[in-house]
Amino acid sequence: MRSLSRCFLVIIISFFLTVSLNFTVAAQQNNPLTQPGEYAAEEETSPIDEAAVEQLREMTPREIEELDKKLAEALTLYYDSEFSKALPIFNEISDRVETMDIMWWIGTSAMKTGKIELAMKKFKDMLAANPNLHRVRLELATIYFKLGRYEKAKREIKTVQSASPPEAIQKNIEKFLAALEERTKKASWNVRFSQGIMYDTNASSGPGNRELSVIGGTLTLGDESKQLRDEALVTSLSGNYLYDFGERQGIMWNTDASLYDSAYLSHSQFNYFMIDLATGPWWAGRKDIVKLPFGYKEQYYESERLSHVFHIDPSYEHFFNQYFSMKGAYSYNKEFYYKKSNASLDNITHSYGVTPTIYLANRMHTLSGTVGWENRNADGRKYSYDSYYYAFSYLLSLPTKTSFFFRYKWSRKDYKEKPTFYNLPREDMQDSITAVISQEFLKHFSSSFAINYMDNNSNASLYEYEKATYTLSLGFAF
Repeated sequence: MRSLSRCFLVIIISFFLTVSLNFTVAAQQNNPLTQPGEYAAEEETSPIDEAAVEQLREMTPREIEELDKKLAEALTLYYDSEFSKALPIFNEISDRVETMDIMWWIGTSAMKTGKIELAMKKFKDMLAANPNLHRVRLELATIYFKLGRYEKAKREIKTVQSASPPEAIQKNIEKFLAALEERTKKASWNVRFSQGIMYDTNASSGPGNRELSVIGGTLTLGDESKQLRDEALVTSLSGNYLYDFGERQGIMWNTDASLYDSAYLSHSQFNYFMIDLATGPWWAGRKDIVKLPFGYKEQYYESERLSHVFHIDPSYEHFFNQYFSMKGAYSYNKEFYYKKSNASLDNITHSYGVTPTIYLANRMHTLSGTVGWENRNADGRKYSYDSYYYAFSYLLSLPTKTSFFFRYKWSRKDYKEKPTFYNLPREDMQDSITAVISQEFLKHFSSSFAINYMDNNSNASLYEYEKATYTLSLGFAF
């Protein structure tokens, strides 16, 4: 009787596992390549399942009952999308007895929790036991795609395609192959343009008071130095060209060009124009991105050449997982002013920053913070300073192609010498806020509304000011 009971339990467990796998295949459709019920050769018996049955026959009814309870618990968590909690239980069961079903659950749970290597191993083991499991092969192709192993992804997809899958699967395979082609092409480029109207509460960045207390009495500001309100036309144009030398995870060369122009309607002496060209190598690994751009920038103010800048801006970012990254950046700028009267402003500036970033809800929410330090050595010490700052930003990206960006920054600058009219070295503390809401439409077009606010507090009243700009823009990209 005990032998009959044990055989009966083995049959029940084996039947339960088989039915559960078929249900899993029908229910779990997070991969866009597949459709409900697509799991090739699901009724075939594999050597792995046969070995599992033999293992079950060696167990007592109590041991089988305990495994059954654990499996029920893991599946409940699995179908509730609690993959991180389900995975260790599946692994515990797998240590005792492993079936193709359990391997599938471990593989898909591992994918959902970022354990890519484990998922890849389980899917490979399943295909070694049964090469006709097309759903498994598609999941493996997806992993290769995420890892940047595009040739391997393509090979797995072509294997499924050669088996003449249903039309729905074939269409998704074609989309996948198109995405592969996009990722593996040698060169890519884009151009972005926007035109806007800006209202500026303080075009001159002048203090709110016209009469200021200084050494020896009172300084009365001229009309162009006091706070002035104005509107401006704002034009922005940028482009990017990226060339890939080989595998996606390798050396690339990136070139950026950008142009910015603000033309005030009433006070043209505050017009500003800038053009910047940067180029340099990138290296992209599985979890790392290294960039080493160097460039040249020209600046115009009052419609005259103001200065030119040579700059190098290396950075390194490491992605610990899909939710968190850490970036370190350095910038070297050497600036020369054209007018001899501005020679004391010539400077070399070093900037350092560390930025941790958190990605949530499939990157719908992106939160980052930056801590940084800046050192400017100018020919005139009263224009030289040490500065430290911190910033926080938040980006919301909605499926409706609506985005919202917010950034707050606080900084302090300690100048190395006292400015004209004052008997103490200058100290500035600045708060700035940026908020932008934008909407894409008609594929290539977008509109945006941006608010920028800056409050500069200084122990030298000449440099104390408050400024806000409001900009409405329309643009396109392709």
